[in-house]
Amino acid sequence: MLVELKKQEFDDFASNHIHNNFQQSSYWAKFMEADEWHPYFLGIKEKEKIIAATLLFSRNAPLIKKRYFYAPRGFLIDYNKEELVKTFTKELIQFIKKKNGISLKIDPYISWIERDKYGEIVKGGMDNTRIVNLLEEMGFIHIGNDYKRNMIQPRWQYVIDTRGKSLEELESEMHDKTRQIIHRNEREGIRFRFLLKNELDSFVDIMKQTSDKFHTLEYTKQYYQDIMNAFLEENIKMAVVELDVKEAIQSLEQQLQKEKQSYYSRAFQKDEVLPMNDKKFEKNEKEQENTIEHLEEKLQSYRMILQQQGDKVLLGGYFIILYGNEVIALHGGIFEQFKKLDAATTLHYEMIKYTKENGYDFYNLYEISGDFRENSPMHGSYLFKRNFGGKAVELIGEFDYIIDPTFYSFFKFFFPPYYGIKVIRKENA
Repeated sequence: MLVELKKQEFDDFASNHIHNNFQQSSYWAKFMEADEWHPYFLGIKEKEKIIAATLLFSRNAPLIKKRYFYAPRGFLIDYNKEELVKTFTKELIQFIKKKNGISLKIDPYISWIERDKYGEIVKGGMDNTRIVNLLEEMGFIHIGNDYKRNMIQPRWQYVIDTRGKSLEELESEMHDKTRQIIHRNEREGIRFRFLLKNELDSFVDIMKQTSDKFHTLEYTKQYYQDIMNAFLEENIKMAVVELDVKEAIQSLEQQLQKEKQSYYSRAFQKDEVLPMNDKKFEKNEKEQENTIEHLEEKLQSYRMILQQQGDKVLLGGYFIILYGNEVIALHGGIFEQFKKLDAATTLHYEMIKYTKENGYDFYNLYEISGDFRENSPMHGSYLFKRNFGGKAVELIGEFDYIIDPTFYSFFKFFFPPYYGIKVIRKENA
């Protein structure tokens, strides 16, 4: 029989479940309550031991005396036990009917078909189609099987699995260019740190520019304050990258001096070069001239930054949630004027290190579109994430159980995607 659980006993069960995630926690319930969602902690017990549970939200539908229900990333249940899944769902539907519910939406935190980093199906890999089939047989409508739909939660994510791997092994799986950028940025004064709570305004500034550029819904200071107040301090990080301008200038001056010395030394050797090597010599000479010019321009721009903005400059950052066995880069961005520094590469590399060093299993770079065509709008973001190694993860998507067909279409209209946690593109952007 379905029972209401105490917050602590729900959290104790949820945090140790194989499908655990931050949206199935009392912390997320506290956050969503600030947005007029009413949480229920529901479960089934066997001999006083919880065997299935879910955090379930309800909200009043506008204009009518009805409510819609949503179990974000739920249920927390063993889907191999079909009878238990059926019993739990049946009990849950009866509960919702008593609360004058229109429908139930779920989007379980379960991978569908195993994919590689290119989004290709792994032959002989994991396949949870049976769970999709089970839910459909029980009366759920599967509405999350299309990358073109603007769904509540990201159905596709990009994940780095750190289990059983050393940092050196993780680095070896990265693209050569990514490793080069990491080492260059380290040499040229790009540094990583976590912001303090009293530095929240700096992070909000980053997200405001990101919202303006990509035409996404803007997450306000109050949004971040609510999350930080709802979760424990160790669950939330604001990871940022900064430019140590003086350190960068010193490094560039040393590089420039080295290149000029090499260039002048090469010039004295020109007369000794055999005629057949003249073209190769001239090509190398031109490349070195371009390098020197590039370093001089970079030095000039950094000296201007030092003069105008000081010796420490914030480049960008990401809002991080740490929960269960994963670290999630929820959303963030880099200030447009510093994009060419590739500072985001340093940020995510440092977070992969943090994930490994602090005993988490996964670093989740979060949303990708699932459209792997080169002309897709988010292809660049996917390529950037792919260069860290890892793999694309396809979740099984959204499912609706219709209780009141008359009001179901009304419910869909008033259930916008921003009730989830993903970054949403504004319409007509």
